[in-house]
Amino acid sequence: MKPGLHTVTVRAFHKGTFLGELRAQVSVQPDTPARDGSPRTAPLATLAFDPGEVTLQVLKGADGTYSFQLLSETTYAPESFRLVAGDSHGARERIYDELRRTAAAAGQNGGRDQRQARRRLINLGVQLWATAVPDAVRQQFWEEAGHVASLTVLGEHDVVPWELLYPLDGQREGDGFLAEWLPVVRRVFGQDRVRELSLSRAAFVVPPGSPPEAEREVVALRARLGDTVTDGGTLTHRAAVSDLIDEGLNGLLHFACHNSFTSAGSHVTMADGPFDPIDLAYATQSRALRTTHPLVFFNACRSAGQIDWFSTSLGWAPQFLQAGAGAFVGTLWPVRSDSALLFADTFYERLVADGQSLGQASLNARRAIRDHGGDPTWLAYAVYGSPAACAATP
Repeated sequence: MKPGLHTVTVRAFHKGTFLGELRAQVSVQPDTPARDGSPRTAPLATLAFDPGEVTLQVLKGADGTYSFQLLSETTYAPESFRLVAGDSHGARERIYDELRRTAAAAGQNGGRDQRQARRRLINLGVQLWATAVPDAVRQQFWEEAGHVASLTVLGEHDVVPWELLYPLDGQREGDGFLAEWLPVVRRVFGQDRVRELSLSRAAFVVPPGSPPEAEREVVALRARLGDTVTDGGTLTHRAAVSDLIDEGLNGLLHFACHNSFTSAGSHVTMADGPFDPIDLAYATQSRALRTTHPLVFFNACRSAGQIDWFSTSLGWAPQFLQAGAGAFVGTLWPVRSDSALLFADTFYERLVADGQSLGQASLNARRAIRDHGGDPTWLAYAVYGSPAACAATP
């Protein structure tokens, strides 16, 4: 519609299942002759779809409007949506701050009254559903609700904490929060579709100064994974983690530590200095993890947080996933260490021991900790990957 450098993106779906994407740039200038570029292609590893998977694609336009499109067995037209304030950052940060305080209070004198805490959470979720999702998309969701098996959100993840949505419209009410009713996963642009997560090896990142529960968490997870998974050791230095990633790590990389998140972004204080998402830039551009597709579980406060960085978002999730990780699990706000340990243990039990899919394992891990004295940690986890992906162990 206007001169300049533009990005063109083509995405392929089979019903509600994302198959792959191709991105290219085109420059348009007045009084300049057209010149053909080289052909661009992208592989589609499989055309298989997962019955019942629905994708909500959320895109941000150049004018600040958002486009919501629900993709299922029915392909609905995109719905434009403009935030009243133009930016959801302030409201989102207020919600996260409240949930951080709620999580902290849950450990004091038996915690807040659990019923009141859940009622407050529900009201936050209902308000989000009513004000952050277009009317037409909510109507489309109810039309699909009877046969939705999982929901994948593709696109602008910092607009809404999707896991906190509580669907309610008049007499139509789902089975609780979206993330306790259905497996809810996320997908970033440039992320591969991975249906098998090889967990032949597991390495753990526990730098000095990590929470006291971190060592207990690693001991519990080693026992949970069993002897068939090769132990890659405990890493405390940034250099060791970077070497492992740049060389193409395989299996599981599990972080049990503190993550500092500010307006400048995330960082983990390692024994030899700070480790932050920019340290993954080489791996991201070289696609160092594309042949191994590891699972990265970042069990630390606000490890799924992102900041704007020039023309994109910068955070642990997009960096690891664009480098080729098969799945990523992180948190949206600060969480309680004891709840985080139980979530991780249950998640691996369901994924590895019980053979459940990524989506189902994360759903059951949420349910395992949702009644802990009003602690909202169970809604804090953001899971990136294919909901149908399964673990493969030796």
